[in-house]
Amino acid sequence: MGPPQHPWEEEGPSWTNPSSDRQKKTADASSSSSDEASFERRCGDVSKMFKRIAARYDTMKDTGVLVVDWSENHFNGIGDEMQHYQELLAIAIGTGRAPFLRTQRRECEGTGLAGAREPSSLKHLATKCHFDLGDFFTGAHGVDWKWDDAKERAVKDALGAEGAKELVVTWSIHGMFFGHDDKDEHPTGEYAAAPDVNLVKVMMEHPKFREHKLVRLRIRTNFGHWCHPKELQRGSWGTCESYRYVVGIEEYKDRAGESPCPDCAVGGCFGMAMLQPREALRRKLAPYVEKMEDKRWVATVAFHIRTGFADMSQVVPPESPRADNATLDTLDAFLASEAKRVKYPPPVCPDKDFGAATAFERTDGPLRTFLKCVVSTAKNLADKAGDRNAWGTFMLTDSPAVRAAVEREFVELDARVVVTDGAYGHVKFANSGVCSDGARTCDASDPRPVWERSMMDLYLVGRVDAVLMLYQSKFSVAAMMRGAVKYGQRELYENTRITHSLVDPLVNEMKNGGWSRANEERKRMWTKLWDLFGPEGSREG
Repeated sequence: MGPPQHPWEEEGPSWTNPSSDRQKKTADASSSSSDEASFERRCGDVSKMFKRIAARYDTMKDTGVLVVDWSENHFNGIGDEMQHYQELLAIAIGTGRAPFLRTQRRECEGTGLAGAREPSSLKHLATKCHFDLGDFFTGAHGVDWKWDDAKERAVKDALGAEGAKELVVTWSIHGMFFGHDDKDEHPTGEYAAAPDVNLVKVMMEHPKFREHKLVRLRIRTNFGHWCHPKELQRGSWGTCESYRYVVGIEEYKDRAGESPCPDCAVGGCFGMAMLQPREALRRKLAPYVEKMEDKRWVATVAFHIRTGFADMSQVVPPESPRADNATLDTLDAFLASEAKRVKYPPPVCPDKDFGAATAFERTDGPLRTFLKCVVSTAKNLADKAGDRNAWGTFMLTDSPAVRAAVEREFVELDARVVVTDGAYGHVKFANSGVCSDGARTCDASDPRPVWERSMMDLYLVGRVDAVLMLYQSKFSVAAMMRGAVKYGQRELYENTRITHSLVDPLVNEMKNGGWSRANEERKRMWTKLWDLFGPEGSREG
């Protein structure tokens, strides 16, 4: 018997379950309906395109099905992967078939989300499954691109016995080949194409592809941003070449009329159309959306404080009692010492780009400097919009202690900040160090509340006017790939990451019982990070 049912579960899409009409009415009645209206106004052509794509699911016997299978690849968090999700769906749409993405690991029994099966245990969920964007978002107008066991059964039933015979195509660093879905190289070297060519065009023109109604495309190229300079992506460039061809950019720009899907370019309207919150996520978002709307702010600034606690949370806390408490003073003292150790560049506040620059005290540390910058920028943007006092903020942070200190001590944000509640952690792994039952240690905890809160933050970033970051974080960049952030994002300390310079190396040291092997200096630092970034309250050693 698996874990209990959760409130985030929901029905499948209309072509697998007629009861989804009820789901749509519930979702349309939510406070996010204003976003849907905005989408229709701003993205009318893409909205119409998604209606046409949705029709493919009802005519699969004619159009065929393409499942882009990304499940075997390294997963590196939504900051890196958002681009890949959108590129791969664009490629799938460009083939003219009913498009699906399979990203969940093969060994995962199910996450219990968005119609997927419940896992047999939380330990299985935390160790054999990983985050899937499709558990929380679906495409506009019924383009439900997430592939799982339930979708597979429905598709094969719709195609019939003959049509359900699957053709496997692999794009690997060695080239494109058919069959052999357990290999990255063809055993006899029979490749249909070299790895760095326009693979999707070659595939679409191949007789085997045209003969099969159900095709699964395995992506077995190296992890990375496939559209980095070609000389850095040898063996993996074919994925990028395929995306460029499908949307008609770069070398295909002059022939954009020949491109299968010029409206499928990553971000903007395509990102918004691809990533519509599922009903369960809408329900969780509703009170925060309503609060932001009720405030009637004319300018809202999101501010992101990424400390690395999300990474730390995969490891159990230090075997030592609490030695410090998180306040603005203790946080600033610590962050200032790290800035000096790593030699951060001088802080740059963008408020002056929109009006008067704020004055900082010589004694202000990195956190206070950042918070003052956030307030000044928000006021200037509100002034620019016509009412200097009608400003507000949205706080994103992976640290419960930082959130508490800001809310408790930085009075200028009183009644002017929205922040989501829920579990803290990283979508890349289970937050085993912070168990939901309050236990001192555990094998694994339920990662779904962490995934959910992260997706709430990702969605709400799309409702602000600007994003400010204390340090660099790709999460906010990913969030802007599904929302229209008018003034973009800025970093106070450009190209700096406390995660890379301090936190992640310590996390790697402390994994697998590393505390017992660490020297006293590293133990003290690990304790300090948990004291200043982790949950508040007693922690017995």
